[in-house]
Amino acid sequence: MRRGAGEWVSLAGLRTDGRRPNELRRVHCTLGTYSNADGSASLKQGQTEVLAIVHGPHEVTRRSEVQHDKCIIECEFYRTPFSGFDRKKRRPTDRASLEASLALKQTFETAVMRNLYPRTQVDIQVYVLQGDGSILPTAINAVSLALVDAGVAMKEMVTACSVALLDKQPVLDVTYKEQSSGGAYMPLAAFPIHGEIILIQCEARLEGERLEEMMLTAMEGSRQVSQLFQTQVKEYTRRLAGARLALPR
Repeated sequence: MRRGAGEWVSLAGLRTDGRRPNELRRVHCTLGTYSNADGSASLKQGQTEVLAIVHGPHEVTRRSEVQHDKCIIECEFYRTPFSGFDRKKRRPTDRASLEASLALKQTFETAVMRNLYPRTQVDIQVYVLQGDGSILPTAINAVSLALVDAGVAMKEMVTACSVALLDKQPVLDVTYKEQSSGGAYMPLAAFPIHGEIILIQCEARLEGERLEEMMLTAMEGSRQVSQLFQTQVKEYTRRLAGARLALPR
């Protein structure tokens, strides 16, 4: 076991959970999980589990905020008290939740084709049911699926992935233990098909080559997530079409 920013990789090149550095955690997603919304999705990446709910497009709640040429997007981010390792009781207005809400808002203001829905509003709510690292990327992925379920048009489906620099090597889809080990951590959201980065966060100071290496690794992770989701969305669409055909005429 090598020791760097935490005991994370074995002599066989595997992380503590058995994954290779460029390997995602197991992903399980379900669309249409909440019937009282226009769109919803639950997503579990490893032990991180998120529920995303979309309402809209609908009439703008506050008329003073109406935009005549596009819709507005409102985002709320909640962490349940039992979702994390620290078990702290968190307020909806704590700094981390507000920052996550803003990151989600900025991401989907870019992704959604807002000009198609003038004078309307789209509400996005995210609930973190269990947190084991990479919470923001998992939330972004869940919202993308919920928007697909709601039929809200996007320029391209956004997918996100995290990368951390551990023992001088970038690793994908970071767990809580890896994220808190002291190495540089970077969540990234992108249009994976066109290779366009929408959101990137990194507080650590890195050399240019190291930063580029982490970005390329995270983009590759985003593409892997996209491939998984394309299969899930096609299967979900097929089931919906079959259900409609089965309805009595």
